[in-house]
Amino acid sequence: MEITDRYMVFESRVQRLIYSNVTLLQGYEAYIKLEPNLDAEVSYRYMDKLLSTNSDYIRNVGVLRDTTIIWNYPQESNAEAIGVDLSKVEGQKELVLKVKQELKPVLQGPVGLVQGGSGFIVRLPVVMEDTGYWGQIAIVLKSDKILEEIEAYAKNSGLDIAIYNQENKSVPFFRSIGFDANSQLEFAVDPEFINWSIAVSSSNGWTDSLLFVLLFVFSVCFCVFAGLLMYKYIKSNNKIVMMSTHDSLSGLFNRNFLNKYQTIVFAAARRKEYKLGIMLLDLDHFKKINDTYGHSVGDMVLVETARILKASIRTGETAFRLGGDEFLLILPEVEDVESLLHAKEQILNRFEGEFNIPGYPIKILPSIGYAIFPEDGGDLDTLLHRADTLMYLEKLERQASN
Repeated sequence: MEITDRYMVFESRVQRLIYSNVTLLQGYEAYIKLEPNLDAEVSYRYMDKLLSTNSDYIRNVGVLRDTTIIWNYPQESNAEAIGVDLSKVEGQKELVLKVKQELKPVLQGPVGLVQGGSGFIVRLPVVMEDTGYWGQIAIVLKSDKILEEIEAYAKNSGLDIAIYNQENKSVPFFRSIGFDANSQLEFAVDPEFINWSIAVSSSNGWTDSLLFVLLFVFSVCFCVFAGLLMYKYIKSNNKIVMMSTHDSLSGLFNRNFLNKYQTIVFAAARRKEYKLGIMLLDLDHFKKINDTYGHSVGDMVLVETARILKASIRTGETAFRLGGDEFLLILPEVEDVESLLHAKEQILNRFEGEFNIPGYPIKILPSIGYAIFPEDGGDLDTLLHRADTLMYLEKLERQASN
């Protein structure tokens, strides 16, 4: 029972670490995909916001365009690495090119860093839907913190261990002082990603059960690389990404991502002195559709609405489902209110000509309100209030005409 209790406490700590890292970094890759021409200043500001309560394990976060470092956060202590093509750096080029070719995340380390020191590196490919491979995100974890965690857990568990990585399978990168190679058990750890082998020996002989040893090996891997496994999990299980940044029904971005996105997009508009437009949409008579055909058909209406909105926006523009039958479009660069009205007219034309729910005679139009920065307000809340007023007036006018 004591062993089970110790394991459950540890597992709880690992889960907290995983989800705290998800909260910190979940939007960064999605934001790069939305803004592939993002400049350095905006990127660093975005990372400031995401990592304001930085994990003790994270040393820096780098972004590669193709194989060359273009941003490295925090910039102050990592500026010398910017501009370095990692495909030409010994000790890193092999896995950088592997990520580019296979489009799969990998773990490397401990490895010497361009900016000095050493760390464990997780490399994640950034793949655009239309153009394919764009570059990579590299998360560098502090090797000393990680090794301290391993050593402390091994000591508390009464186990001596040796850990080998893929770079050197004959010499361990970590070894407990009292390790006994003659009474060891070996375990392979996630060959596709971590690619470690761990040899385990008991400090006091094999008095504990083999189950505990297995649990220990499993726990060490998760403890040390909880943040890393979070990224692999996101890549292999798209549901987590969709839950964190997307609406599960429509596939559009959700309010959670909007809260992060608005800060950056408004900052860019102010700095570049661009006009930014929004459109707020609400489906007319949606409640009647639910009451007449049921909520399952209502869900089909929402999915079809999302399809039309995604087909209507251009590169760099973003569609959100705010909840219910309410949607939001953000257009980061508009010339004037006339261009915003033109975009609105195109959306209405698509609803009139394309909206289709197979097997049901349903036709629907959205009421659309709009607002433009900076003329109608200096922040999203003010623009939403203006757009909501216009949307409500349009809905009343349409009801009166019918």
